[in-house]
Parts: sequence; structure tokens; C-alpha cells
Amino acid sequence: MTEVFPQRPPTIGVVGPASVETTLRDIQGSLDVAVSIARAERDTPGTLEEFDCVIAAVTPESASADRTDAGTVASLTDVSEWAVHNAARDTAPPVVLVAPTETSLTEPLEAGVTEYLPWKLLAQSPTTVLRRAVTATEEITTDYRTIYENVSEPLTLHDPQTGELIHANQRLCELLRYDRSELISMEVGDYTAGIEGYDQAAAMEVITSATEGGTVGPIEWPLETADGEHVWVEATLTTVTIDEQELVLSTATDVTDRRRQRRQFREISTRIDEVVYLARADLSEVLFINEAYAELFGQPVDRVYDDPMAVLDAVHPEDREAYRSDLVAMSEHIRGEESGPYTFSHRLRVDGETRWVEVSGYPSRGPGGAVDRIVGVIRDVTDARRREREYEQIFNGVTTAIAVHDPDTGEIVDVNDSYVELFGYDYETILQQGINGLSVPDEGYTGARAKELITDVAENEEDETVEWRIETAEGEHRLVEANLTVATVGGRRRVLGLIRDITEQRRREREYEQIFNGVNDAIAIFDPETISFVGVNDSYHELVGYDDLERIRELGIEGLSATEEGYTAERGKELIRTVARTGEPKTVEWKVASPNEEQSWLEVTLATAEIGGKQRVLSIQRDITERKRREREFEQIFNGVTDIIGVYDPQTAELLDVNDTMCELLGYDRETIVAMDPAEVTATALGFDAETIGEVVRDVAESGEPARELEWALRTANGEVVWLEVNATLTEIGGEQRVVTIARDITRRRDREERVQVLNRVLRHNVRNDMDAVLGYAAAIEESSERESVKEYAESVRDLAESLLELSGKARAAGQMLQDHDQPEKSQNRTVLESVVADLRDSHDEATIQLDSTETPVPVDAAIFRLVLSELVENAVEHGGDSPEIEIETTTATDGGETQITVRDNGPGIPDRVLTPFRAEGETPFQHNHGIGLWLVNWGVRNLGGGVEFERPADGGTTVRLSLPNEPG
Repeated sequence: MTEVFPQRPPTIGVVGPASVETTLRDIQGSLDVAVSIARAERDTPGTLEEFDCVIAAVTPESASADRTDAGTVASLTDVSEWAVHNAARDTAPPVVLVAPTETSLTEPLEAGVTEYLPWKLLAQSPTTVLRRAVTATEEITTDYRTIYENVSEPLTLHDPQTGELIHANQRLCELLRYDRSELISMEVGDYTAGIEGYDQAAAMEVITSATEGGTVGPIEWPLETADGEHVWVEATLTTVTIDEQELVLSTATDVTDRRRQRRQFREISTRIDEVVYLARADLSEVLFINEAYAELFGQPVDRVYDDPMAVLDAVHPEDREAYRSDLVAMSEHIRGEESGPYTFSHRLRVDGETRWVEVSGYPSRGPGGAVDRIVGVIRDVTDARRREREYEQIFNGVTTAIAVHDPDTGEIVDVNDSYVELFGYDYETILQQGINGLSVPDEGYTGARAKELITDVAENEEDETVEWRIETAEGEHRLVEANLTVATVGGRRRVLGLIRDITEQRRREREYEQIFNGVNDAIAIFDPETISFVGVNDSYHELVGYDDLERIRELGIEGLSATEEGYTAERGKELIRTVARTGEPKTVEWKVASPNEEQSWLEVTLATAEIGGKQRVLSIQRDITERKRREREFEQIFNGVTDIIGVYDPQTAELLDVNDTMCELLGYDRETIVAMDPAEVTATALGFDAETIGEVVRDVAESGEPARELEWALRTANGEVVWLEVNATLTEIGGEQRVVTIARDITRRRDREERVQVLNRVLRHNVRNDMDAVLGYAAAIEESSERESVKEYAESVRDLAESLLELSGKARAAGQMLQDHDQPEKSQNRTVLESVVADLRDSHDEATIQLDSTETPVPVDAAIFRLVLSELVENAVEHGGDSPEIEIETTTATDGGETQITVRDNGPGIPDRVLTPFRAEGETPFQHNHGIGLWLVNWGVRNLGGGVEFERPADGGTTVRLSLPNEPG
């Protein structure tokens, strides 16, 4: 292969007396290397670039003041001034000054003269002088070679005519994993990835363009490593001249990660309904815009690719100029010193419809750190559909800074332009500041620590990579990764520091770590190939009860799961494989076992993700043990109660679930009932419409108000009709809104009510009419018969008939009392008492009735209270003997809660059998009352919200106490 730094014979120029040139020509053949010697013209500086080194000679004769042959020799002043002037030029070759020892050398050496040699050495050993000049040329070549080999970016040199790879630095060899000898033997097309449009012919076009235009790029190019892996680089090609040979230099940056981020950016943008765009910072070109643009702006995306200002055609005419101004302002703001996000809103007018859009732009920095692109989002906010999204800015490339250190002192002796740009200081200030002044000593990044690292690398000659915190000229603290390596620079042994800014990388890692370990959900990351744990977050450690990741890996899925209940490792692995293969997320419930043998329920969502450039399966786990416990309790209550329960969808009124009680009542299983048409179980023959229950469900769902005591008839599997009293309410079950109906079987109650109604009708109408006829017949018999015995029989019949009529009247009164009264007549109890006592005194003149009543604030239902009091007093009169004495007294409780009415008589005492209505067991076929008077008392007092007690004092008689609330509910 062709050497990148060819060892051609160096050309040595001579400035000074012609005798010096002659002397050097005479001995040039004694050197072990070929050398060319020529005269260097002092008056033509531009010609010096053709020499590899210049010897400027001042003879003792030229230094003496009495010499006048200036045309023969160079004066000391002329040569010294020439050396000072040319040694300071950037493009000048090394200058070796040969002069008498008495010559002042301060100014030439400060100007940059490479080396000083005494005149005596030239006179005694001109070979040594010539050899030192050749050595100076070799040191320059070594300097360039060292930096070329140690720069962190891939570099190549190409023949501009053939495209042949002349040389590649070590970084490219490492990137492509080839030996240099292998790589040099290949064409560019041989290590170019097999992607359409990228081959040897395309590479030649790029190289030729660089030759013709001077610089090409940056362009992106796909390479293929020795392992077959594809990597993308961003390359800039420029022509350079090395040893009079024109070559094409390619400087590349690995942008594989950047392209991956860009691909992810494109994939994400195609899945959202917002417009996502990427444009140059000056808005001269749109680099990418998704298809959502066409729908929102009413024009194909090709238009905005052709002309970025085509967006204005869709802007409302009244907003068009303002929109244009905001675009310009956004570009200027993002490219300014205080670059940051920029947002504005305007109207669109598309197909006659006006829409509001919000345009956001964010700066995106290129490899050099300057803002070169705008990435942004355009949202349709007409209906306030604002969706917050986070976009990660794409940073292109990494800046490599190089510092050259003295291996003994650790001091900085040289830095490159990237290093200057990184810190923001000028070159001289960086050298003055030193490592300590450029670092953050308060955090342990001191000059002493840096010196120790540098000297260790120099002594051991082993590369070392460390992280270091620096402080820029603006006072900003940044984190860098420094790779320290030993190299020879300028013929001297040095330690190179290759520095890469990793501030953003570490920030993203911290953010990822904070998010990963900050969320409440437990997260585990699996390798889809090995189904092994790659990592877990803090919440996962807490969930499973193990702090050590290695212990979790050792246990695996099997050791962490309730395998005896079917949650096996094979089942878990198959789920992970399925998600990895299909890419579709999957949510399952899983049971785990902790170290304390407690079992927990988890809701596990499995999904694929790319982490660190590798495909992984995320397992996001939420503890639902408490929810499962509540579900079990709900299930137990749901199926354990005797009430009949149905669960309905509030939107469709579809029956979703029923409890066991309903299944038992209707004689169907749960699945059958849920699947049946409501009309199949509704007693439609009795006038019930199946659609009505749907209307009830929807009304409850819409109003949020419950429906109370609806009566409904259903037909069971065996054809029987059952009556239900239904209450419906809106509630939440399992996180979903549902309408729940809770019903009671009232079939027996309705049967009883029906029988009571029939019996009441018979008692009130049929019996009364027949007894009136019996009374008429008895009266006729009594009047027409002359026999006393017949008259006595007729009188007995009349008494029985009147008794039955009285009983019928009381039954009628009971029926009326037990009916609901919407607006009952209310009176104060004293008023009713006085009225009742007056009536009873008139009808029972044989009795003494005494009333001792105080006014109490108890409003009562007058009809019921009169009936209750009349029955109690009549009962006292009936059982009080020939001259009954009855005392009625009212008192108010001290706490004002109730009023007590006491009725006392002096009779023999009420018999036990008469108190049947007040016993818990009520009447039986063998123990019952002969009338319904006390039943009326019992029912009436309960209707009034009060209570009644009977007492038989030791001295005789009966005492009855009524308790009525002062504020009836």
C-alpha cells in the first residue's frame, strides 16, 4: 500500500553564505538517507513551502562589523531578521539557525526557530548539522502521524482519480473490525453495506465531487463490519496535499444511534394524528413531515418539500402575514444565543372550514453544538384537543477534544480547536488555567488527581478511561469522558487526553433511571431470547421482597410464582415469547409468592421495547391483591344475599350478570339468563313489557337518581309467575359504571293482600247486607209471634246480628285506617280526647269517665287517634262492671321526646286471652281473641308511630299506657 506519509528524500533549503551550501552539498552523500539541498531565496517567502527544513547560517565573518561584501555573505542582521520573520509563519518549514556563540538568540528562539547550532559545529562536523536538519523534518511527520492515528473519528485517504483507499486510521479499523492490511486491500464498495444506491460507483462519484468542488458533505453512508453488522457514518470529504500529492481526506462520525433515533422519530410520527416536521434552522428546507400534514393543511406533503412556504396557502388570509412573521421569528429565536422552544397559534382555512393550529418548534443541535435544525409539532386545537407529547432532541455526533499533557508534570502543553470550542476559552487562557482551573475541584476533580492519573498512564503505558467534570467559560459544569493514552508528539513522549462530552448522555441515563425507579408500578426487563431478567426497578424489588438482582435471576419466573396454582415458569416464558414474536402487548393476571410465603395477585402487562439498542420485553406489574380481595368479597356478598340482583350496562341496558338468588328463583343458570331475551322471562301476559326495564335502566343512568319500589312480574323456567319489588341505582363495579337492580320476592305478600282484599270486601259488603236482612227478619218474627220463647230467640238472633254488624263496622274502620293517607287530618291530642270523652259519656251514662289532660304539642291523625282511644275506653267500660270508673290522664316526658296517655279502670282486670294482639306470636287456632277491637288499638298505635303497654295492678283494674312521639316522622 502507499504510505500516508511517504519517506521521500527531504529537501533542505540554505539561507546564508554560498560556502555553506557548497559545504553541505559536499557531505550529503555521507548520510544514511538521501537528501536534496538547494538555495532558499530570502526575498521570496512564498517559495519556502517547497522545503522540508531551512538552515539559516551566519558565519563569523558575516558577524563582524567591517565586512562589506554583502553580495557574497549574508549579514547577521539580515539572517536573524529572516529567521524571526519566517519561523513565526504557520506555513513555514522548521528553521535551524547556525550562528556564532556570541550572537543574540533571544528573539529568534522566541519567534519559533526550531533549533540553534553553533557555527563551530558546522565548521567541525557539517554532517551533524545536516543530520539535525533531516531529524527536524522527521519530527513534524511524526507529530501529524500521532494525531492522525489517535483521533477518535474514522479517517481515510483516497486517490482522487481511482478512489483507491490509500490509508485508514486505527479508529476506522476498530469500527469495521478489520486489520489495516485487510482494509487497505479493499475498495470502498467492498465495505459498503448492500443497500440500494450505495456502491463503488456511487462512492467514486462522491470522491470525484470532492476533487472538483473542494469539499463534499456531510453525507451519510452505510458501512458493513467484518461481522456483517451495518453501521452508518456521516462523512465530510475534502482535498488535501501531502508531500506534493493531492489526496481526498474523508472525516467520518458514527451516526448509527442518531439514525436509529431518527427512524424511531419517523415511526412515532406516522402513528400520531399530529403534524410532525423536521426542517433546517433557517426554514430553507423541510427535511421530514408526516402524512398528517396533508389532512390538516389540505395539500400533499410534496408541496411543502418543494417549497416550505407552501404552508401559507392553507393559512387564513387574515392570519397569513402574521403566520409568516412568526415562522421567521421562530427561526431567528431558535438560532439565537438564548435558543429555546417557540410556539405560536393561528387559523387555517381549508375547504371552507376554519381551524386553529398550534405550531411548536424546538432547536436541534448538530455535531458542532450549533443549532442547525428545527423539530416541531403542529396540533389541531380547534376542539381543544391538546395532547402533551415529549420529544427527545436529536443530537448529531460527538465532539472529540484533544489535549497534550507533559507525562511528568501533567501540565497541558497543547490542545486542538475542538478542545477550545468545548471549554469556550481561547488557546492561551486554557494553557494558563491548567487542568485545575478547567475542572471542578470542589467535587474532587483536582489538578493533583489529574496529574496522578496522567503519570500512572505514562508509567504503565496502559490506556485508561475516566469520567471528569469540567467548568466552561460560561461557568457551566459538564461531564466528559477522557481516554488517556501515551504517544510521541514533536519527538517527545506525551500523554494524549481524548475527551468526549457525555453530559447529555448521563442526563438521559439519570432521567431513565429516575423514571424507571420512580414509578409505582413494578417493572422487569426480559431478554426475549433467553427469557432471563435483564433488570428490574426499585418497585419490583419491593414487590417480590428481594433486594439482590442476582437472587431474582437465580430464582427466575418459577421461583417467584405460585407454581402449585398453575403459574409456572413455562407458562410465563411462553407469554414472553408470544409477545416478542407478535409485538402485540398482552395483559394477564399472575400470582406470585414472596419470601415470607405470602401470595399476591398481579396484573401484568407485557410489551416489546427497544432499550439500549436491543429488543426487550417489558413486564409492567401492578399489585391487585386488594382488588382481588374486594372482588371476592363482592362475589360472596353478591351471591350470598337473599335479594335478587341484576347488573346492567347503563348505555345499552344489556343484562351483564345476575346473582345466585336470581338463578334459583327463575330456575336457569347464570349464562342462560344473561343470554336470554328479556321478553322470555317477563310475564308479558300480565301486561308487562320487556322494554320497560330497559327504559328504567337508561333513566337511572342518565339522571343518576335511583328508581324505588317498582313492581315487576317474571315467569320462571317451570312457568310460574313471581312478583318482584325492584329498586334500581347507578353504581361503580370493577371501575365501570353499572346500573344495579335489587329486588325482593313479594309474591306471597301480593297473595296475602289479594286474599285480605277479598275477605274485606266480603266482610264489609256481603256480611253487612246479609245481617241487615237478618235483623229485619228477627224484628218481623219478634213482632208477629205471640210465643215468648220465639220472641226470646228472635231477640237473641237480633243481638248476634247487631254484634256481627258492629264487628263488620270495626273491620271497615280497620281497613280505612290501614290505607295510606296522603293528607291525613291532623289535630292536637287534647282536642280529640275531649271529643271522644264527651261522646262516650253520652253513650255510657252508667260509667264515670274522668279526663285529666294538659295541652301537649302532639299533632295526631284525628281519625286513627279517635278510633284507638274509643276502643280502649269502651273496653274499660265493657270490663269495668255495673258502675265502671275510668280515668284518662296525659303527661309529657321530661326530655320532650314523647307524650304518654294513661287509661285506668276499676274492673276485674283484662283477661290474658284478650291481649293476644300484643304478643309476638299473635293468634293461633287454639288461642285467639273474639273481636278485633284490641287489634285496632295495636294497628292504630303502630300507625301513629307509638307504643302501648297493658298492666294489671295488684289492687285490681287495668292500666293502659299509650306513648306517642311529639314529632311524628
